[in-house]
This record gives sequence, C-alpha cells and structure tokens, in this order.
Amino acid sequence: AKFHSFSRRKRTLLPPCFIVGGVHRDMIASESRQRATPPGVTHRALARGFTLIELLVVLVVIGVVVATIQLNLFSDDARRLRQDGERLAALLTALADEAVTGASPLAVSFDADGYAFWERDQSGEDERDAYAPRRQQATTWRSRPGDELFAARKMGEGIRIVEVRIRQRVVSLATNAPERIVFSPSGIHSPFSVVLALNDLRVVVVADAIGNLRVEDDVGEDDGS
Repeated sequence: AKFHSFSRRKRTLLPPCFIVGGVHRDMIASESRQRATPPGVTHRALARGFTLIELLVVLVVIGVVVATIQLNLFSDDARRLRQDGERLAALLTALADEAVTGASPLAVSFDADGYAFWERDQSGEDERDAYAPRRQQATTWRSRPGDELFAARKMGEGIRIVEVRIRQRVVSLATNAPERIVFSPSGIHSPFSVVLALNDLRVVVVADAIGNLRVEDDVGEDDGS
C-alpha cells in the first residue's frame, strides 16, 4: 500500500506534457507559427492576397519606371543628333574661314549618309581660253588630299541627312552628281539649310548670306533661307 501511494505521488509531480503526449508538441508548433508571423499581421491577412489598391500602386510604379527609361533613351538620341548638327556647323564655319584666308573658293556636298569637302582644281586652268567669258569656264573640283579636318565624313549611327536647301530650292542628294555649296573668298555665299534626322527627331543647320551658322531643334520656315 505504501509503494502504490508513493508511485501515485510521483506521477502527480511529472510535467503535464509527459502526461498528455500530444499537447506539448502542439504548444511548440503554435509558438513557432506565432514567431514566424510578422507583428500586426494575422493569418487571415496573409491568406487574402493583394487588394485592388495595392495592385494599382504596383502598376503606377511600373509605369513611372518605364516612362523614365523612355525619357532617358529619348534624351540620348536628341543629344547625339544635336552633337552631329553642331559638329557640322563648326566644320562649315571653319570651311568658310579657310576660303577667306586662302583666297580660294571651297565647297561642300551632301548625301543621305554624310558630306564631303572640295577645293577648286587649278591644274587645268592654264589650258583654258583666257579670253572666254568666265561663266563659260566650268569649275572642276577635287577633294582635299591629306586634310584630316576637311576629310569626307559619315553621320552617326541612325542619323541621316534628309534635306538640303539653297535659297529654298531643294538640292539633290544623289552621290553620282553631287551639287555643291560654294564658299566664296569674299565671305559671301548663298543662304542654305541642312536637315538632320534621327527617328522622329530633327535638327536643322541654317546658314545666312554672311556665313553665320546656327543649329535649331525644329524644322521651320527660315527667313534667311
């Protein structure tokens, strides 16, 4: 009787988890789920997914990112096109100055892919009839050999020359018989304009009669052309 009474008292001192085998494991699993769940978020909130407002916010963020990328690409194309226009204007200004300082006419011709510079070929002038009217003496041109500054140039990638005008007359861009714009030693020449294009972007290089050149972002009517 004493032995059975002692065994009964020992059993009452054991922890509850040993008396009921599955209760302790359930308590541990419940505590683990509570630690894994962020504060303030219930299991029901985790199970319901995204709301309509949250989806709209995500779409707005995506739209802003896409618009920013497109704006950067557009800005890069505009910058490249503007740089090519400014480079052409600088070279034409230098060509006009060279014609004045060298006391000899120089010229430039254009095609869709680029432009080339020319000087008057004087090798056959001695054989011409000195008494023939000057307007009947055809001027021959040649490229400037060994001149890196006025070497023929190509436009940048994707950039094209789409139109050249001399006094509002459209000049042919044919490569087999190019029409040249002549810069006189007097510093006076015909006003002209050159339109450069890249995709939907355009700039125009405009020159007036006294050699002033400027680059405009948009093609419009020019009073000096």
